[in-house]
Amino acid sequence: MSEHQKRTYTATPADEAGEVDLGTQAVGRDELLDDDLDVGTQAASRDELDVGTVAASRDDLDVGTQAADLADLDVGTQAAAPDSGNTPTDRVSGPSRPTMPDEGIAAFGSSRRLIPRNRSMVHDRRLGSGLVELPKITDIEPADAVLTHPVIAERKRFCWRCGKPVGRSAGPGKGDLTGECPHCGSRYSFVPGLARGTLVADQYEITGAIAHGGLGWIYLAVDRNVSDRPVVLKGLLNSSDSEAQAVAVAERQFLASVNHPGIVKIYNFVEHVNEYGDRFGYIVMEYIGGQTLKQMTTDEGSSRSISASQRRFSGPTSGPTDTDHVAEVSPGGENDDDHLLPVEIAMAYMLEVLPAVGYLHSVGLVYNDVKPENIMVGSDEVKLIDLGAVSPINGYGHLYGTPGFQAPEIVKTGPQIATDIYSIGRTLAALTLDLPKADGRYLDGLPSPEDSAVLADNPSYYLLLQRATATDPAERFASTDEMTTQVLNVLREIVAVHTGVPRPSLSTVFTPQRSTFGTDLMLAPVDGFFDPDQAAFYDPVDIARALPLPLVNPLDPAAGLLTSAALSDPRQTLDSIHAARADGFTSLLGRPTENPHPSLEIDLAEARAHLELDDVDTALELLRDVSAHHGDSWRMQWYMAICALMNDEPELAYERFSDVLQAMPGEVAPKLAVAGTAELIGRWFSDENSSSDQHGRRITELFDIAAHHYHDLWLTDHAIVTAAFGLARLAVAAGKVDEAIEPLDEVPPTSRHFNTARATAVLALVHGRPMSTITREHIVEAARRVGVMPDSEPRKQRLLLIVLGTALGWVHENPDMDPDLQPTVLLGYPFTEPGLRAGTERCLRGLARQTRVNRDHRFMLIDLANYVRPDTLF
Repeated sequence: MSEHQKRTYTATPADEAGEVDLGTQAVGRDELLDDDLDVGTQAASRDELDVGTVAASRDDLDVGTQAADLADLDVGTQAAAPDSGNTPTDRVSGPSRPTMPDEGIAAFGSSRRLIPRNRSMVHDRRLGSGLVELPKITDIEPADAVLTHPVIAERKRFCWRCGKPVGRSAGPGKGDLTGECPHCGSRYSFVPGLARGTLVADQYEITGAIAHGGLGWIYLAVDRNVSDRPVVLKGLLNSSDSEAQAVAVAERQFLASVNHPGIVKIYNFVEHVNEYGDRFGYIVMEYIGGQTLKQMTTDEGSSRSISASQRRFSGPTSGPTDTDHVAEVSPGGENDDDHLLPVEIAMAYMLEVLPAVGYLHSVGLVYNDVKPENIMVGSDEVKLIDLGAVSPINGYGHLYGTPGFQAPEIVKTGPQIATDIYSIGRTLAALTLDLPKADGRYLDGLPSPEDSAVLADNPSYYLLLQRATATDPAERFASTDEMTTQVLNVLREIVAVHTGVPRPSLSTVFTPQRSTFGTDLMLAPVDGFFDPDQAAFYDPVDIARALPLPLVNPLDPAAGLLTSAALSDPRQTLDSIHAARADGFTSLLGRPTENPHPSLEIDLAEARAHLELDDVDTALELLRDVSAHHGDSWRMQWYMAICALMNDEPELAYERFSDVLQAMPGEVAPKLAVAGTAELIGRWFSDENSSSDQHGRRITELFDIAAHHYHDLWLTDHAIVTAAFGLARLAVAAGKVDEAIEPLDEVPPTSRHFNTARATAVLALVHGRPMSTITREHIVEAARRVGVMPDSEPRKQRLLLIVLGTALGWVHENPDMDPDLQPTVLLGYPFTEPGLRAGTERCLRGLARQTRVNRDHRFMLIDLANYVRPDTLF
């Protein structure tokens, strides 16, 4: 490789340890793997610099960015001391090949029109998703965005080539802001190269500099050809090599076809020749006022109202930027203290970013550099403002990104959808968590919930970040649509939990809950006493049959027909699948195939039909076979967990449901399944009567997990009455009666379980606890609730007996009770021992008259009535 084609950046000295500034870097792929990589902009060495793309003739302008001669470089990005405030964009240099594969070029065609392969399945939504009130951002007028005295901070003035200090006001490196390095003779400049009034390409009149990025200053200009609209000019390639400039412009032309409301609009690509005859390329973009998310999390932009003095820092920072490079315009303008965003606000912003990144994926592109600095928030919009790192999926050559945000495997796999998913997850984490840093970059990984209050308070958010930033790309979200759905669902849950206002929604991947489970469990002692056949018990099969089922994946080749047959009888489903298999699945797929498993959804539908027929062994055998053909997936794990429940293996089911929850952290179904199985296991462990501490801790842990999920589900959606009853059961078990009553009282009157909830609340007040823990207030409240029940309520007579019997026992335990305490009457009987005995006797005789089938039970009730009745002379 010639010197013209091969270069590598080397690190420059820093004047202050622990600080990093600056934007775009070029490093080797192997270097990126080094944890000790200095994040500052690197100086260039002729012998080592590898640009990673080959020079091309003008006929081959599609190919990629061309290498530039170092001798022709003008100012260049200045080396700087490390600074923890801003992490720069980094470029990974790979083998010297075109940055766009041949198939990518063919896909775009000669016109470079970008046509999405498929439309997003997630609808556009209002800013804040209608769930969160976002901070009010004032759009910055173009004139206010111009820096009044643009100059790079003195402590960051280094020669771009040799790394020695230059352009300082005193001491080593003393010199003018513009000149030649006394050590290596390279030209440098720490002020904008385009003066106010300069006309670029006979069209764009420069107004002034608004920021400094990895490729130099970023300028505000007026487009004299189009209604004097404000535009932004950003350097495309710092080189005076005319051929390299032409190729660089041609390579990025396709970005002008990018058209999405969440992405900055590219207007043009132009060149300008300066007074020395050096040629510079610029990308012309729309001007966007507002603040970047990075500015919103620093002192200079953390307030919601932007003052006039702050506006000069709030111009659009299109490109790999360094806000500390902006200008020394005021003391403290370089304060890098971070302010974390609330989780809800950060997620609302990312919900606007995800569709934009998804659009790029749909046209075969990868953004590569999602980070807070590249997300601009205006008064009514959120946009990605830098397309400098965009590359085709599977592209190679120069890969731009930011250490700490860039996926670790990109040096091997190249740009992929999974690498963007990782960067989005890391951006969410950086906005909301206190992530550790080293050498100016965020370290990989997430803090544990034990070390982060945010993650401890929002477990679903933790699961979301874990999946998005998983080390294995295969474990991340498969698409931005999938991640958007989970982010939105987790946001609904977090907002509901934090505000107490339910935020229900229908799942797009699971059916509604097929039935409820556990609603009659607290009434079991009462129902079982009067009719043992009516007593409910903890049955794993009830849980399995009540849980939702995964919806048919719309991308599956057989999705259309399977969706239409979703409610068919299971025997009919099996007959249809067997017939389809006999003719090579032509009826389902539209073409014959010799593959016995051409569709995952066909196999899952067959397994589901066997489960509905209680043929668990056949379903399990089929699922294992399907796993070997289609690989593991959360859908597979869900049905395997259902099988485990129906085989009375709740611990195995719990593990599999937990795996599904990790994959789909915003879904109701896996949370309900985890809660139900955790409670079931805890109950079974409690029945073992083991006295070991480990056994007790395990029971407590399981009940805490179940209570957490029941609590969050109920606050999110009051239609999930299973969660209300589960929360009440666990609260009663913990001796927290008031906490048990609250969710039961919130069951809506429209629910078929409304009366059951009222009856359960009565029992929670006065039944199943030691008499010493029951108060007079509990008894009075239970009596009030029974008194307002209609006589048509089947359990009313039984509840009357429970309340009066408990009151009698309480009076017996408290003989010194003040007889004048109010109320003195309970359910129409004096609140005294004789009065309560009379009332209890009457209830028992009434229940005996209602018992017409079981004679033994009827006689027992009469005997109890005779036993409890007040003493009389006869």
